[in-house]
Amino acid sequence: MPPSTPPLDFDHKLGDEIPTNHKEAIRQLHWVGKLPISRLESRYKLGKSTIRRILGYDAPERARPNRKGRPQKLTDAQVDVIIEYCSENWEQRILDYEALVIELKLKCTASTL
Repeated sequence: MPPSTPPLDFDHKLGDEIPTNHKEAIRQLHWVGKLPISRLESRYKLGKSTIRRILGYDAPERARPNRKGRPQKLTDAQVDVIIEYCSENWEQRILDYEALVIELKLKCTASTL
């Protein structure tokens, strides 16, 4: 059974982000329901370029799984654990990045450490 589209309660204000459920509804109405773009324009009060951009998405939110983004920053709790670990004895006081990452199971880059 294909997913149902949300109710037609669309009230878009210029400059606001279009909610994901409405993006998915536009995609379903066009590809599954075979509604032409001109009918979607009049129903959702959007321009042709906006409708075409939404229809061109691989996923409703344009997910990019290969992108990693900025390196993860350390939280205050993680910094406290690192300081405590390094101050336990002399061998751990010598800062070795690989050893710290392995021992403390950190998910960060060298620049954020």
